[in-house]
Amino acid sequence: MKNILITGVSGFVGTNLVDYFKRRGDLNIIGHSRNSSSVVKLINDLQAKTLDISKIDVVIHLAGIAHDLSGRFKADDYYQVNTEGTKRIVDEYLKSNASKFVFISSIKAACDTSASPADESMKPNPVSAYGKSKLMAEEYIQSLEWKHGKSYHILRPAMIHGPGNKGNLNLLYRFVKSGIPFPFGAFYNQRSFHSIENLCFIIQSLIEKDIEQGIYHAADSGFLSTVQLYELISETLGKKPRSLNLSRGMINVLATLVGKRSMINKLTENMMVSNEKIVKAVGTLPVGLEEGLKETIRSFDGK
Repeated sequence: MKNILITGVSGFVGTNLVDYFKRRGDLNIIGHSRNSSSVVKLINDLQAKTLDISKIDVVIHLAGIAHDLSGRFKADDYYQVNTEGTKRIVDEYLKSNASKFVFISSIKAACDTSASPADESMKPNPVSAYGKSKLMAEEYIQSLEWKHGKSYHILRPAMIHGPGNKGNLNLLYRFVKSGIPFPFGAFYNQRSFHSIENLCFIIQSLIEKDIEQGIYHAADSGFLSTVQLYELISETLGKKPRSLNLSRGMINVLATLVGKRSMINKLTENMMVSNEKIVKAVGTLPVGLEEGLKETIRSFDGK
């Protein structure tokens, strides 16, 4: 039985990953998490001297500050937690007997938008403080000397969704539920999504298989526009789609007036992520793009 340390175990990905591993029954999970949403508390947790991984086989590092559009966090908050916190964890890992280190980064470490499938060969160009902090953590991991018997895998997931997640997908769900005509009918962007079930499958595969270390982009197979996503939500809820073809200029003006410009941009921009490398490494993902989205949507509806 493998002993696995998961940092950030109480977060959305962490709780789902623990449930996923419990269903398998042959992995011993040891969680390390904060009991508070305070940034200072999280920084202190990741810098604590009490982190004991002497009997751990695998470290999965999830803990960090997620991308936040409200402006609540400063650039230094992201750096202290996502960059310095990761350095602390990986340094402890290298001194231990653990053999595998899995770091959950973000596609934001590579780019904020992409009109073609972004793959691992692209030169990273993060825009946000969040993306930059994740990239600096990646670069630190890659700069270290990795001796025989130890390996690292860096995952850059696209937008993760699943039951219990309250992100932009939930916002769009509530919009459809309200019956208000959809204003983005003229937006045929292309976006990648990533089911939490597929992410857990990938992490499990990295732990169990002999997969070459390095960076891997993670996303479901295929892409959807915001309009197609709206239509999928409507179909899942049994509602007839009603959309308006407002221009981007008009949308931007309205979004600015209600203070939702960043959120609207995120919903309507292109963000295509290639999963070719990770699928070649782990095999076909168990959950299809639309199947995973429908499961998440039904969870919002309590079904």
